Amino acid sequence: MRNYRAASAALLAAAACFVLMPSYAARAQVLPREPASAAPDASASPHSADEQNTVAVPRGVIVPILVTKDVRVGANGSSPEEHRVKFAVDQDVIVDGYLIAKAGDLVEGRYDTQTNQTNRTFEKTTSQELELDIDDLVNFCGDTIHLKFTRTFVGGTRSGFLSFGVHEHDAAIGRGDVLQASTDRVERHVCAEPTTASARPLPKSIITPDTEMTPPPV
Repeated sequence: MRNYRAASAALLAAAACFVLMPSYAARAQVLPREPASAAPDASASPHSADEQNTVAVPRGVIVPILVTKDVRVGANGSSPEEHRVKFAVDQDVIVDGYLIAKAGDLVEGRYDTQTNQTNRTFEKTTSQELELDIDDLVNFCGDTIHLKFTRTFVGGTRSGFLSFGVHEHDAAIGRGDVLQASTDRVERHVCAEPTTASARPLPKSIITPDTEMTPPPV
């Protein structure tokens, strides 16, 4: 009788284990999931703000340049080396509703000089040429915009019997003069600020560059 009871208890225990096994297996299959990470927000990208505030600047945009100090070469003197000069943007430059350069932004250029002498029977003329080139500007947020402007300013000395003495004048660019430079190439990504303002008219006395020969259209 005792053996029968022991066998019955063993069978009941085995049946209970068999019934409970699927539930434990099911629990084992349901593993805790980690919360899905949120997709990165494109608006939070450190480059998105810059990309929204950059514009393409075409070639040939007029940039008025203010001469902030005299550049003068004496009529009887010359200097063979190249000299660097710094000027400033004269007024805000606007392209398609975007401000690409502000009045006062740094402009860099260079000049060199050359002396030419002409002897005539009763007269000698010495011309002093100052060739000025504007190279680029650095706008309000640090972007470089390449510029184009070249002009030769002529001074000199004329002396002799027919000239009634000696007459001198310097080759000079005066402080307060405004030069008509322009963008030299297409700049695809220039930092800019949106604006509703309009560009001011250019000064009537603006100094234009020397005429250049341009290739005919194909």
